[in-house]
Parts: sequence; C-alpha cells; structure tokens
Amino acid sequence: MIRNDRRVVSALIAALGAWAADPLMAADVAPAPPAAAADAGKAPAAAEKPPAAADRSPPAADTKSVADASTLEMEGVPAPLAARLLDSFVFFNGGSGVLIGGDGRILTCNHVIAQMRTYEVRLAGGVAVSAELLGTDPYGDIALLRIDPAQVPHELCGVDFAAPDTMRAGLPVIAVGNPFGLGDLDDQPTISRGVLGSGRVVRGFYTDAIQADAPVNPGNSGGPLFTYDGTLLGINGQIRSRSGFRINSGIGLAIDAPQLQAFLPALTVAGGNVVHHTAAPPGLKLETGRDGVVVTTGVGVLQNGDILLEIGGRPALSVPTAMGIFAASPWQPGATMAVTVLRAGVRTDLDVACARTPIPGQPYHGLDFDERAGGTVISGVDADSPGATAGVRRGDLVLKANGRPVTSRISLLRAMLGLEAGDDLVLDLRDAAGTVRTARISMRLP
Repeated sequence: MIRNDRRVVSALIAALGAWAADPLMAADVAPAPPAAAADAGKAPAAAEKPPAAADRSPPAADTKSVADASTLEMEGVPAPLAARLLDSFVFFNGGSGVLIGGDGRILTCNHVIAQMRTYEVRLAGGVAVSAELLGTDPYGDIALLRIDPAQVPHELCGVDFAAPDTMRAGLPVIAVGNPFGLGDLDDQPTISRGVLGSGRVVRGFYTDAIQADAPVNPGNSGGPLFTYDGTLLGINGQIRSRSGFRINSGIGLAIDAPQLQAFLPALTVAGGNVVHHTAAPPGLKLETGRDGVVVTTGVGVLQNGDILLEIGGRPALSVPTAMGIFAASPWQPGATMAVTVLRAGVRTDLDVACARTPIPGQPYHGLDFDERAGGTVISGVDADSPGATAGVRRGDLVLKANGRPVTSRISLLRAMLGLEAGDDLVLDLRDAAGTVRTARISMRLP
C-alpha cells in the first residue's frame, strides 16, 4: 500500500515537472500560443487575486520588502536610485508594472491584464487610479496602458531603457515586484537582487529575453528588472522550474528592453487592440549543420545551403533561436528582416520578407448574421462590441465583406476566413432606408 502511494506521488511530481516555464502569476494555465518552429514555451496564465494563504509566506532570504528609499540606501542602493525604483513601480491586481514616462504609460505583461475589462492600478505610494489599455501583444506577452497624469497628486517619473550592449552575463540587477501579493497589504513593493545569467536569448515565445537569478515569484509578472544605474533591462514574466511548483528556483526570464522598445510604437497606436509578430517565411526549413544553421529548403532570397549568421542583428546560434528571432519583431504589411548568410564562402546581406505569427483564438466582432430572402442581414449586435463601435445596426443588409460580394451567409464566412484579432472586417452595408455605408470593424480577442 505504501509502495502504491509512493508511485502516485512520483507520478504527480513527474507531471508537475513537465511545467517547464511558469508565468509569474497565480492562476490556471491558459492555452499557449503556437511558439516558433522547433521552440516551445508555456502560455501566460490569467490574472487573478493571490491566494489568501500566500499572505503568510515569508519573503526569500535575499529579498527585502522596502518601506522607503532610506531603507534601500542602508542595503547599499543609493538613495536617488532607490527613490526612482519605488516611484516607477505600479501595482496591478495579482501582478506588477512599471511607469516608463511622465505621460503615464505603463508596461506590464499581457497575462497580467488579459482577463481584465477595466483597469485600476496603484502606485507605490498607494495612489489608486484608473488606466486605459493602449495595446497588447498576446504572443510576446507585453501590454501597454496609460494613466492620466492629472489623476496623480505628484509628478510621474519615467525610466531609461538599458542599451543592448549592457546585457551581459554577470551584470548585477535589481528586481522590483509584488511577490505573492505581499505588497497589497501596505502598498510597498519588494526588491530582490541578483545577476544576469545570460545576454539576449530566445526562450519559447519569449523571443527576446534575458535570464536573471534575482528571486521572482508569482506576483512579480510585469515588474521591472533594473541595472544598478537605474536603467530598465526588461520586465519579469516567467520562472523556470523542474519541480513544477510555482516558486523561484533561481531562473527567471524577463522580456528585454530592445523587445519592449521595438513594440512600443505599435502598442501606443493600437487603440486597445492587439499587435502582431513577424514570422519566418512560410516553407523555410533549417537544420543544424557542421558550420551552423543551414537552409535546407530555401524560400525567396534564401537559398539551399545558405548558412545563417545573423538575423535582425542577432547571432543565429541554433534552429530554435533562428526561428525565434524571425518572430521577434512587430509585423506590418511588407515587413522584412535583415539576414546575413554565408553563401559559397561569401558573407552576404539579405532582406527577407517575413510572414505573420498567428494569434490563436476566434476574433470577436460582436455580430450575428441571418440569411433571409433579400440576402444576409445583421440579426444582432452586442453592446460595447467592435461591431457596435463601428456603427453596425441590426437589420443592416451586408453587401460586401472586405471587398468580396456577399450573396449568402456562407459567402460572408468565406470572406472572413483567415482574419485574426487585430484585423479589420470591412462591411459594405445598406440600411432599411436604402442608404449604403461602409463600417470598418477592428476585431479583438473575446
């Protein structure tokens, strides 16, 4: 009987050990987005309140809950830097964030806010304000929000982003966060210290990340990782653990500053919707050869036998790394990636046309359609949906969808095939009075 119990325990531990990457939130695990070819990562979890039991958990030995800047100074952190670390920190329900400018923009992880429909944040001094979602990156796990500086009784501070060449293994770092929701008790964030364990790496769908051993735990998601000069290295998002238990094991992953800076322009103008990542050209096949990553099935300007040296200015160290770097940039129509190859012994620079990494999930427009004798009509419009925002009304007759004539409900669905969250559904409509108009519906995730 004891032997059977031990087998059950062993099986449970083995199952838990399959959780190679944990987002730093307490929650059930959401479906993972498809990672780049030959590379896999765990999906972010949905945000939820930290469990009550966590309030009794003491911080790690090398972690200090800070009450003010002078406390940090006593621990070897200069007072001006300490004040900056605290002033830039933002509390989310179950997670963390960081102010990046005096205009009120806040960076956090997408999995921190993915299940929220309204957004309230608290600054380190306890000031609670509402926030507006500017844009999200579901694949790369980034979200950008903004608070109105007029809501805050003091001037907002920002942060400077660290330069890519500072991201070297061994660099001393400081993580600021809200592990296990401990800071919810007194509006004081927690700091932990460590060093970078790597430079810029690809780890699953964290396609531009850095690894650090500063203790981070559930609740640290979206919180800043700083240099000792106070520059932002990245935002913490995952821990890696063989045990599967959601506690720090000395390996934390942060989305690094170059990735954040690359996506900021698109996120800022996303209108609360999603942004997309690039992807490797469809049909491209790579293998690890004696001299590096070799193209075995070329597409476009990439030829069979090319040895990949750099992609987007980063070394193509392995097939998973190469495919990850192809997926590390913001996508837009006509997006290309600078690629350096060794072709017949000659170093050659190429511009490679990129595909788009898909965002999983059914895109939401908030419309119901019905086929009637006169054609396909709008039979329902959800309140506060993208369709309602675009001015679509019940009873409108659908004439075209994205330029394609709509003669039946099936033809409408065919015109919508391939559309994802973040894409526009353009409908030509005719109302009961015979007026024809065009509605542009920006679809989002449900």
